[in-house]
Amino acid sequence: MRKSQKIDRIDLKILAALQEQGRMSNLELAAKAGLSASPCHSRHRALERSKVIQGYRADIDLGKLTEHVEILSFVTLHKHGRTQQGAFERLIERTPQAIACYQISGNFDYIVHFVCRSVGDYVELHHRLIEDEPNIASVTTNVIMAETKKFAGYPLKELIEPVERQKD
Repeated sequence: MRKSQKIDRIDLKILAALQEQGRMSNLELAAKAGLSASPCHSRHRALERSKVIQGYRADIDLGKLTEHVEILSFVTLHKHGRTQQGAFERLIERTPQAIACYQISGNFDYIVHFVCRSVGDYVELHHRLIEDEPNIASVTTNVIMAETKKFAGYPLKELIEPVERQKD
């Protein structure tokens, strides 16, 4: 587990606002945080420099662009040493259709979220991955039928206890 960076309630407001709308102007952000523009800009840049804010992305509705299928694959490895896990993780990192991967506890070692044009394309990818990584013992595949809750950001207020800091 990583060490937590302490933030105050104003930084928390900045992060919550940016999670909701990453393209707002500094003036809009300052208003939401209850700051003037200059201190808000300084805090925003400090959160970027400290890597609390890791980047900005567009939320794309892929269904409006192309037919596709999303799949969750539960992967078990034969051997679990750092070398073997690293080889699998590097293979997934090089696979553009793998849009997320999590090492997990329990009956499986990893969950990999894939997006492909079709189930047939996933089947071809699946065979190629197994051929490229002989340490894969098993893969259990589940097709995502519908997204019932879209990721809309972390529940910051419920997770973070802000520290008290003097006003800017």
